[in-house]
Amino acid sequence: MNSTSTKAFRRNVLTLLGGTALAQAIPLLAAPVLARIYSPEQFGALGLMLAVANPISLVVCGRYELTVVLPREDERANVLARLGLVLAVFVSVFLGALIIGFRFPISDWLGGGTSLWPLFLAIPLFALMGFFQPLNNWLIRKQAFRAMGVNKMVQTSGVTLVSLALGWWAVQHGLLWGYLVGWAAYVFVAIFQVYRHGFRFFPVHVGAMREASREHRDFPLYNTLPALLQTLTLSIPVFVMVRLFGEEATGQLNLCRQTVFLPVTFFATTWMQVYTQRASRTVVEQNPVLPGLRKSLAALSGMAAVLAVALVVAGPWLFQRVFGEAWAEAGSYARILAVPIALQFITTPLAVLLPPLGRIKGLSLWQSIYFASVLSYSLLGSGSPLSYLKGLALVESVALLGLLLYILRMAERHDRDLRADDAPATT
Repeated sequence: MNSTSTKAFRRNVLTLLGGTALAQAIPLLAAPVLARIYSPEQFGALGLMLAVANPISLVVCGRYELTVVLPREDERANVLARLGLVLAVFVSVFLGALIIGFRFPISDWLGGGTSLWPLFLAIPLFALMGFFQPLNNWLIRKQAFRAMGVNKMVQTSGVTLVSLALGWWAVQHGLLWGYLVGWAAYVFVAIFQVYRHGFRFFPVHVGAMREASREHRDFPLYNTLPALLQTLTLSIPVFVMVRLFGEEATGQLNLCRQTVFLPVTFFATTWMQVYTQRASRTVVEQNPVLPGLRKSLAALSGMAAVLAVALVVAGPWLFQRVFGEAWAEAGSYARILAVPIALQFITTPLAVLLPPLGRIKGLSLWQSIYFASVLSYSLLGSGSPLSYLKGLALVESVALLGLLLYILRMAERHDRDLRADDAPATT
């Protein structure tokens, strides 16, 4: 990859990262106040809502949102984005009806009637999340990274301000409503931004969408279930904690995720959103991918190492000082989960290289193994939250290291095949 392309990549990362970092600063600065307004049980309810909504939101578009960045022609990409939006609406309505119909068995399994509100509010939340994804991938395609940063600022500002206001007024489930309002604002602004960057919602050609769905059928066939399983893997600890140890312990875990894991994920996703476009173009143009991959790996590994050391050395102390005496346990959770959090920080952006390399099936297999490993371990049960999380950290670390090795191996194979194709024929 030439120096001009490298400079463009860095500029795009910094542009999106600047907006994302500012957006993340808003809830992080407000987190100490929120932790004193809302109880651990209320944070536990938020964690449960997200544990339900996040996995479902990834599959309501049938994974067709991932294809928006692939076509050379904008017209074709527009069709694929419309296909994802239509699927998001119909699938969300269908799954929402199922959840409402089976609300009592589900709430009983999750520990009782206190789970009903998180369950109900998860329905509009995953609908909004799913509808947003094709729009965001259109912005990635157009390299509208400044617009994406603005969108993220609107979302986090909305979540934070509404949560603070509702907490001040002692509104029940204020954290849940705040998150929902923030996502509604996120989608509204994204609709405005994609229209400015050439996207059109109409006309909806059913025939063209049907043809596009057949052409890219590998995405729903081989990526929908594994993507659901991978995100469910992140939700399993929440379900285990709320079922075995109650909403207070779940709230401690959720604050740990809100203040450490989620900002790390947002940063990794920011990198991923820029790297997705770069990786796809590199593969399409039949250029080597290892040089760019190694640079990204080195940068991400350095930042991940600093994060892990900070959490291991000072996690409990930091949480107690920043959020109050009641949240020291969340710092202990952060210390235990420091290594898998750091590995997530590295592997989440780099894994987007696998679909352009034609390794969707391999990624799907890994996601299935990852889910099965965490589920199997979680079914064994545990006597305390700390002992459960220690075993979980080991299982996740091994799985994520395996994924990183697989990414490197497939990149090496791609570049080796390129060299073989370019080698002069011998007589």
